[in-house]
Amino acid sequence: MKKIIVTLMLVIAAVTLGACQYESETIVIGEGDWQSNQFYNQVAKYIIEEGYGYEVDVILVDTPLLIQSLTDGSVHINVETWSDNMPTYADDIAAGNYVEVGVNFSDNYQGIYVPKYLSDEYGITDITDLVDNKALFPDPEITNWDPEVHKAVVYGGPSGWNVTTFFATKFENADLYPGLAEHFEFRPLESSALLDASLMDAYENEEGWAGYNWEPTTIMGLLDMVRLEDTIPYDAATGAGNMPTNNVTVVVTGSFEDDYPELADFLSNYNTSAAVASAALAYMAENDMSAAETAEWWLAENVSMWESWVTEDAKADILSALGL
Repeated sequence: MKKIIVTLMLVIAAVTLGACQYESETIVIGEGDWQSNQFYNQVAKYIIEEGYGYEVDVILVDTPLLIQSLTDGSVHINVETWSDNMPTYADDIAAGNYVEVGVNFSDNYQGIYVPKYLSDEYGITDITDLVDNKALFPDPEITNWDPEVHKAVVYGGPSGWNVTTFFATKFENADLYPGLAEHFEFRPLESSALLDASLMDAYENEEGWAGYNWEPTTIMGLLDMVRLEDTIPYDAATGAGNMPTNNVTVVVTGSFEDDYPELADFLSNYNTSAAVASAALAYMAENDMSAAETAEWWLAENVSMWESWVTEDAKADILSALGL
């Protein structure tokens, strides 16, 4: 009888311990080194912790490590997966290495931008319009720059980026873009910070500036910019056209949907837009806030957007945590 009682007690203890471990298990979210990802992760973290009662860790991982971590389960979630930038994405999904549960946003535009004040005043709406307005884009490295003699400058991102190669090819393609090839230099700047600094300096002085950027970013939220059209059909090899948008997805590790069905359901509903992130990042910069503080502000101000993502019980707990 003693042996039976001891055995039953051990079984009960094991079941209880297992339940406690499940309830307190930490959910791990992977994070890339850019601000929109930081914002989106903090929104997800707040919802999961306050709405569903799990502890959440956010860890910094580069793309190769992210792929491995999602595959081996050391990272559970990635809420801003730029699928076209992950060369193994389709194969990984097909192999079940990780699972796509939703699309966060798909309006992730990128291209050559000019400030709206230039577009409005000079009618610059297409990339070929740059040629007729060459004098607006002098090369600051040339003393006494002369548009009749020297090339104008359009700025790009770091030389290691695939998109930089694409636009460099465009500006060298004399068959498709003879005016650009003859009159403009596409000049990479070796960090996004340098790219943004050059834009901000020109913008504050209402000077000419043309260059690469993308959405969502802080600077696209802060400044009024126009992406130039390109009517030639897109071709990555020749630099033709504008790069298409792609689905920025929410992915989870293979067993996540079975282990955490409520969280998987929330993540499948986690759908925003690049405009949402850009506006949030602009607010964060203007008010000198952290990503976590910005996420909490955003959740309080945008209940109508996120309330459909979660269960009624989770919504009530989140609203309570926000003091609403």
